[in-house]
Amino acid sequence: MERYLNEEEVNELISRIRSGDDKAWEQFFDNFKNYVYECAWKRLRGTGLPVAGRKELVQELTSAGWQGFVHAVRNYAPDKGKFLTYATEYIDGEISKELDFYHNPLGLKERPEHLNPEGKRVKQPIRREYIEDENGNLIPEAMAKMVYGRPGVYVDDATEIKEYSAERRILQYLDVLKLLSDEDHKLSKEEFTRYLYLYRIAKYGTKYGNKTGIEAPNTMTRTIEEMITELDPLEYKDDLEGKYKIKYEGYKEDRIRKRRQKKQGGKSAPITDLSYSHTFSSDELDRLIQLVCFSDMLDADEKGRLIEKLIQTASLYYRTPFWDGTIRFDPKAVHGRFSARHPKEKVQFVRNLKTIQYAVNNLVQIGFKFDHYTEDHRKVPKSELIHVLSPYHLVVYHDNYYCIGLKKDDRRIWHYRVDLMSEVEILRDDAGSELPIEVSAFEGNPICNAVWDPEKYMAEHLNMAYDEPRDIRIRIRNNDYTILHDWFGDHYEKIASDGEDDKGNKYDLVKVKTSPSMIVHWAMQYGARVEIMDDEIREQIRKTLKEMEKQYE
Repeated sequence: MERYLNEEEVNELISRIRSGDDKAWEQFFDNFKNYVYECAWKRLRGTGLPVAGRKELVQELTSAGWQGFVHAVRNYAPDKGKFLTYATEYIDGEISKELDFYHNPLGLKERPEHLNPEGKRVKQPIRREYIEDENGNLIPEAMAKMVYGRPGVYVDDATEIKEYSAERRILQYLDVLKLLSDEDHKLSKEEFTRYLYLYRIAKYGTKYGNKTGIEAPNTMTRTIEEMITELDPLEYKDDLEGKYKIKYEGYKEDRIRKRRQKKQGGKSAPITDLSYSHTFSSDELDRLIQLVCFSDMLDADEKGRLIEKLIQTASLYYRTPFWDGTIRFDPKAVHGRFSARHPKEKVQFVRNLKTIQYAVNNLVQIGFKFDHYTEDHRKVPKSELIHVLSPYHLVVYHDNYYCIGLKKDDRRIWHYRVDLMSEVEILRDDAGSELPIEVSAFEGNPICNAVWDPEKYMAEHLNMAYDEPRDIRIRIRNNDYTILHDWFGDHYEKIASDGEDDKGNKYDLVKVKTSPSMIVHWAMQYGARVEIMDDEIREQIRKTLKEMEKQYE
């Protein structure tokens, strides 16, 4: 039996991890990674589902459990009890959410009323007992009985269930298609029937009581065909592809029209593989959500409301690493604007952002090439070198996105412009497992519970410079503080008043903490409006000015 770390060892390692000890993090990760994997397998076996051939599902459950584990590490303190007990609650919670969605995307809380052996109607909570239907789909056993025979209520013309008028049926059908189908998820006729039944239970069960049922197959087919005829173009043309709201197998051949032209009694192909064309594709939605997340024109609450509205336009299957009920990073970190980019580069740029954000969320390493531009405006790799980075944060600084992280075999924190990164991918070991990040003493270490202030960090690293920031004194007119605020936000401090000139302009002495190398260029940018008071930097400015004078003679 595998031995996991005891409480004393856990507390010691977490303390070392939060101080930036990568060896401690590596030991901690290696000790518990099999535990998270076993939690996923245990939960899967507990559902009664067949486990053979479920490798992809196990990976998804393990990934969900790993996120719960990381959350536990971030929040754990010795006074919260034993670490493994504490972490297991987070792990199982995330795995449960993934399983519940996998088997119950509509979030059904109660089993619909059904007949017991004595003929009386009873209500029971849903139990996870699953079987495979004739198409190999996993469904709750009780649901199979309800949809495929007893005691499902079938109605031909809504006379038995008055609420199911033709108009209401169409609205219900549309809602089911919007919620449970998209470009990557199509519904067979059987799946649509099953989900429609569950939809009515989940949304209307209390209203319709025992009479929740499914109309006869011919009524359902007729309703679907009428709905498609109304919403889609009359006949298919390539330039009308984007106008289709409901797609199905054979929509390009206009199968519905051909069905109706068939002589009565003739056999025609069924309408199946239904999917709803949402307002935005998954890629478009990713890009829109990223734009909202990184906007400097919206506060955190506004971002949350807008993202929630955008996600409501998608199916229940849509996932984005930027949102999990709340924004997945500190929205106050962002203070840049999304700049115009070459159209051909936008798609790759968005994919890079998504991959990096996934790596940041899941604490795994990335590899990439770093690019530059050529004389003919092409973006190409500087070399074939694959850069390996443990990404800690994504930030936006003056119109450019930067990934902040720890470079492999280099204990410094590096900043990489995301638009100059290419071939970004998650790194894996020989067994195919994602490589966990390395940690360091950096105060923004993502394992640490300390609150990292990204705006302060970017103020201290002017133009995202690498050199060590230090306190620098600046003399500035007392009505020119906007210059300081534009570059350093709230991270400057007035030391003293510093007299006035012969024109009556009053001056202050101000202290900022930032990059010594970049403050040289910053000071030259503003000329006589600012004056650096530190002797070492003044000397560097004089030297640079002499070189420029020689250059421009």
